[in-house]
Amino acid sequence: MLLPVQGRGLRAAHGLDAVLLPHGVLPRSRGGAATTRLRAAPPPGAPGQDRPDPGLLGRCARVTARRPWRLPRLPRALWRVLVIAFVLVLVGALGATLAGQDWSVVAVVLAQRDSGQIALLLAGALLASTVGLLLGFLSWRVVLLELGSPVSGPRVARVFFVVFLSKYVPGKVPGLIAAAKVATANGVGLARLMSTAALSMSLVLLTGLTIGLLAGVQMLGAQVAWPAAAALLIVVVLVRPQLVNQGANLVLRLLRQPDPKSASARGIRLAVVAQAVSWLVTGLHLWLLAVAMGADPLPSLGLCVGAFTLATTVGMLTVVIPDGIGVREAVLTAALTVVLPPPAAAVVAVASRLISTVSEVALGAAALAVAEVVIRRAPAVEPALEPAVGPALEPDVESAVEPALESAPTSVAGDK
Repeated sequence: MLLPVQGRGLRAAHGLDAVLLPHGVLPRSRGGAATTRLRAAPPPGAPGQDRPDPGLLGRCARVTARRPWRLPRLPRALWRVLVIAFVLVLVGALGATLAGQDWSVVAVVLAQRDSGQIALLLAGALLASTVGLLLGFLSWRVVLLELGSPVSGPRVARVFFVVFLSKYVPGKVPGLIAAAKVATANGVGLARLMSTAALSMSLVLLTGLTIGLLAGVQMLGAQVAWPAAAALLIVVVLVRPQLVNQGANLVLRLLRQPDPKSASARGIRLAVVAQAVSWLVTGLHLWLLAVAMGADPLPSLGLCVGAFTLATTVGMLTVVIPDGIGVREAVLTAALTVVLPPPAAAVVAVASRLISTVSEVALGAAALAVAEVVIRRAPAVEPALEPAVGPALEPDVESAVEPALESAPTSVAGDK
């Protein structure tokens, strides 16, 4: 028996009209012809089927329960106006962020010794921060490509840096809408974007806490060497990379999102290595700033790299404070007092925020500009749009179902 379904639930879940079989859902095209096949579910009581038949309402609820969030459908002209407005707001926010930094610390650092040497150290710090961010992007790119169809490098860069720079825009909603819009416009579905964010954040926190706790050996003294055992976390992940997939799936389930496609073991290992190297390289900028303020180079190297990683990770976990402002500086100042006087440690912590902000804005703006030029010069090929995630549809339908389709109603009530 075939039952036509009315209402918005199945249309929103599948993007097309649908027909309910006794034990399955069959999408139908607008014209009535079946365009997608799926295997009918086994009847109740079959081997392996311990659950009772939920009935028609239960099957409808199962289909609509995981309906994905969608962007509102607006006229294209209105979307263009909103995009232009967001770009202007983003540029203004970045300018205000740079203007709001404490630039006086540059003069304090330059006054320590020969200005030429200090200038080289500051340039090296800016370079280390920029390269570290670029390595973090490469780790994110590996995860994104593992979770779906290929996307060109310029389009991946466009998605990543729009999402990354959106943190400077006041409020969360404009940044989230912009991230969703630019992702879907460049062939990355919303479910894939959320899965990438969850998996990448797992790797960032894992590697950040691991490398950061290594600084505890110098901060707490050689007799308290237990933080060094944190390095075992990365070893465990490299041996059992599927643990990261399971952690990301758990986060998405808590957010009531569908489970993502699992990344391969090779992809996770590559992303872990890239993110770990990103932390190590980025932490060098703090070391160069500490050396510029008079810290002993060799004893301060491991402490500075670990302290920056730990402070940044703790700031990320402090979700109630935007970008961990204040929390990161407090952790850095406390850690740097091991190798510097407290006033100098505070100067280095503030200078680190300045260097990080300048490198993020400069690299993000440059990457978006280059990506835009490359995309515009490339052949006009629309990126493949990924379908919204709904309940999993199995590709084949039993041959016994096909005769029933021919006798099914050819029209289904649309949305009201």
